[in-house]
Amino acid sequence: MGRFFYQIYLRIQSNNAITLCIAFALLFSLVYFSLKLKFEEDITKLIPENEKAVTLNKVLDQVDFADKIVVHLKVEEKGDINELTQVASQLVEHIEKECSNYITDIQGVVNDDDFEETLDFVYDNLPLFLTPEDYNTIKQNTTTDAIQKRTADNYKTLISPSGFVARSTILKDPFGISFLGLQKLKELQVGDDFTIKNGFVVSKDDNHLLLFLKPKLASNETDKNTAFVTKLNSIKTKLNSSFKNKVSIGYYGATVVAVANASQIKADIQLTVSIALSILFLILILFYKKISIPIILFVPTVFGALLAVTALYIFRGTISAISIGIGSILLGITLDFSLHILTHYRNNTNVKALYEDVTKPIVMSSITTALAFLCLLFIKSRALQDLGIFAAVSVFGSAFFALLLIPHLYKPGKVKAKKVNFIDTIATFEFSKNKVLLISCLLLFVVSVFTYNDVLFDKDISKMNYQTIELLNEEKSLNSLLNTASKSLYIVAHGKTLNEALSENKNVYTSLKSFKEAQKIISFSSVASVVLSDENQQNKIDSWNSFWSKEKQESVQKKLIASGKSYGFKSSTFNQFYNKIKVPQTVLSIEEYQQIRALSTSEYISGTENFFTVLSSLKVNETNADNIKSFFEGNKNVVVIDRQAMNETFLNGFKDNFNTLLGYSFIAVLLVLLFFFKRIELVLITISPIALTWLVTIGLMGILGLSFNIFNIIISTFIFGLGVDYAIFMTNGLIKEYETGERYLPIYRTSII
Repeated sequence: MGRFFYQIYLRIQSNNAITLCIAFALLFSLVYFSLKLKFEEDITKLIPENEKAVTLNKVLDQVDFADKIVVHLKVEEKGDINELTQVASQLVEHIEKECSNYITDIQGVVNDDDFEETLDFVYDNLPLFLTPEDYNTIKQNTTTDAIQKRTADNYKTLISPSGFVARSTILKDPFGISFLGLQKLKELQVGDDFTIKNGFVVSKDDNHLLLFLKPKLASNETDKNTAFVTKLNSIKTKLNSSFKNKVSIGYYGATVVAVANASQIKADIQLTVSIALSILFLILILFYKKISIPIILFVPTVFGALLAVTALYIFRGTISAISIGIGSILLGITLDFSLHILTHYRNNTNVKALYEDVTKPIVMSSITTALAFLCLLFIKSRALQDLGIFAAVSVFGSAFFALLLIPHLYKPGKVKAKKVNFIDTIATFEFSKNKVLLISCLLLFVVSVFTYNDVLFDKDISKMNYQTIELLNEEKSLNSLLNTASKSLYIVAHGKTLNEALSENKNVYTSLKSFKEAQKIISFSSVASVVLSDENQQNKIDSWNSFWSKEKQESVQKKLIASGKSYGFKSSTFNQFYNKIKVPQTVLSIEEYQQIRALSTSEYISGTENFFTVLSSLKVNETNADNIKSFFEGNKNVVVIDRQAMNETFLNGFKDNFNTLLGYSFIAVLLVLLFFFKRIELVLITISPIALTWLVTIGLMGILGLSFNIFNIIISTFIFGLGVDYAIFMTNGLIKEYETGERYLPIYRTSII
């Protein structure tokens, strides 16, 4: 194996010009194809696929969870409601003017036009909004005595100062049937703690006002959203100074939190990477006495990474950006190969001897690590499979390019004298003969046997979010105001057609209504009483036609005319109403529903060519959540989404899959070691420090109260790869000493240190 790479080395040496051209051509090609690769940012691609997960992903792709930004205006001292709404009006003006590129809608502002539009829509389609109970009410209101009283009330209203406003409504709907229909729109809202004043949604104590901004961009597009949040903060500062902080303005939502996260992460990465690279470069320069060494070290890593991205472009076309992000940790593993070669080359300038020393352990290390990552292909998760391919090709490519390029790029022979430095000194220390170290390791092992079971897996993904003090205070304030401390569930009815989804949603609505009456849920929001399937619409129209029979129409008309004579009403006064109960009603299309702004149907109903979803949301006490979920569990056309439970299930699945991966990886490593060493005792010697270190690491986590989470459990698999590398090099160093009788172990220790 060493001979093969040595022959390549000699050929390159004799054809430097051609080799240089080939190297640049290869680099250009890899960069070209790497730039053509497209990235995806869908975290659900991490979820291992099964039939249930496929349906869930389809639902999540379509359902609008409305990750809106909540704008919370609060009076610092009890003041005039007009001042609160005045600030809100100016805020809306600024947002519409300065942030129009970032939002699709501002909700919480109620215009008179919207109310008129909604009232007209309900009146025009009255049959669709009425229930059997409503028909009983209408029946009671259309008796002779009831009509007499109603006409008298209408007359009083018409001659009052408010009569000018109410006139058109009374003339076309003398029994107020439209207001029975309007009651159904209340079911589109969750909670009864707010009212509308001066055109805004205000708390009943007049101290709080809420607006809801619907962002155009997803919350994970933090680069563009940073500019958006900056504009919002600028508007807030401007208004605070104008109104002398009498009204405080706060923002909260996934977009704002994501921007805070991204800003903090960028700052932390800049600091930690600067420190890490500075120390790394300093150590390498001091050790090798050359400024160019760090650059040489990174060359094989760059080639390996570009080769991996190119391979993904050829085989996949797209890759999960999450995979590349996680894969960046590979830097530590791929740099190892270059370090091993450089360290051995520094101590032995004979290139042929160098290849004999390092080729086998580097090839072994790269194969074992690559195979461990390729075990990810057994997991039915696109993102994890991408990560497996990227990591395997990157590791193997970096090892290959390190063996190929480092001996040409680094020339230790030019250095006349090599001084022993602190790393060389540490490397000559006999760790295995030090009693203090041995006893310490033994004690750690014994303690870890009793504490490794104390390590838990932290399923609370919210703990991994960074939030500023201001955001935390705003979250706490909104929790108190909106009762967000109670559990939120989302129930999604789906079908191949919109009518199927709407019909299923009607069944969901019936169940939710019974749960509400039994006080098993706090509140719920649904479009089922407003947006109906064609079949349900037709049933409602049939009920309307049945109620308003010809006899009923004539009877009510005669009674209205008779009761109105004494008040001076003409026989034609209520002609609009008479026509309304006579003209046949038609079934509405979804497009007609969508034209009514107040219904916000886009937040509840989504669909593609052959998959449609209808959303209902509810608030429930934690104690009843499981009962609600289990009730809908058997229905294949209904998905209950509990965001917290979904995260926990997803993370549990993630943990289980990585446990499986570690098992596969361990078997792959054992087989490769057995293939190369040919002796089981050498395999056991090599694998024992990895197993012991894993136990001690988990044991220490148990002692210190540290938990596993989604991030460190992924990183631990990469550390497993590093441990394998170190163990292989140490075993090879021991074999070399045994075969030659010379002291080789310090060189291997130096490269590891």
